[in-house]
Amino acid sequence: MTEPTTTTFTAVISAFSISMIYPNIENGIILGALCGSILLVISEEHISVLRRTLLFFISFALGILLAEITLYLLIPLFPSNIQTKVPLGLGALVASAVSVKLLLWLIKKFDDPSDLLDKFKGGKP
Repeated sequence: MTEPTTTTFTAVISAFSISMIYPNIENGIILGALCGSILLVISEEHISVLRRTLLFFISFALGILLAEITLYLLIPLFPSNIQTKVPLGLGALVASAVSVKLLLWLIKKFDDPSDLLDKFKGGKP
């Protein structure tokens, strides 16, 4: 089994290789998405290695794709004098760390659609 440091180093090198293939993606976005994906994977303790790997790649892709819109949602939380200085990498970090958890939560909610419809109709809480 490889050491966690070696695996992390390999992931960082691979992530920055993506910036060579797609030069229009900022390095800050790639680094933010990578860090958010790593946070997601290490916070999931009781899942298999295959599922962790899949979650990592999905989270990384969503972090890159949703970085800008997530940052626009976060901007009002910052003081007005630093709102223009907040990097896109922060949006990528939050998007990659939260998006997969949010999608998994939505999937669980829609497993039983009748339960969801009952809540809208005013049935059981």
